[in-house]
Amino acid sequence: MDGDENIKKRISLINNFDYKEHKSLVKTEITEEENKYIYKQKHLKVKRITQLKKSDFFDLSDSLEYFSRIDFVHADLNRKNIIYTEDGFKIIDYEPSIKQIKNNVEQLMVTIPYVIKDELKSKVITKLTDKIGYYYFILRVNGNLSSMDVVKLSKTLRHKNKIDRCFVDFNYGEILDYAYN
Repeated sequence: MDGDENIKKRISLINNFDYKEHKSLVKTEITEEENKYIYKQKHLKVKRITQLKKSDFFDLSDSLEYFSRIDFVHADLNRKNIIYTEDGFKIIDYEPSIKQIKNNVEQLMVTIPYVIKDELKSKVITKLTDKIGYYYFILRVNGNLSSMDVVKLSKTLRHKNKIDRCFVDFNYGEILDYAYN
């Protein structure tokens, strides 16, 4: 599990995100009371996804670039944590710690297969996992990644080497372009 200082730093980042400037972020407040974290996040009404345009992802890309600039790693970008509303895509579920203990077992708060295999092994999740998650999210919501593809990817965690290499240097706008090509 992350140390107290790392958790407090992460909570401070979450509580102080620039929510007004970045439209895909959902106001969240995490407080500590009696050795428990109280998590409050605005309830959102989900809108059914219909035909998406590349421009529908611009605010989301911008918000993820903001995360990158402030060194915040979400670690679990996928369809359950990026929801579509009448105001566009919204990122939810900002964990106070990427490493948590559940049922007496330390776990990383990631979703397989949207994680880099080496990061899973080392238990150090980086921006690269966020970039991979974003890429697959775009493919998935646009119908370009089937459930069978996800199952295959989950068994191997073998992302195309080209993706692993180029995503290190790509920003989120470039990942969006790559997903649409």
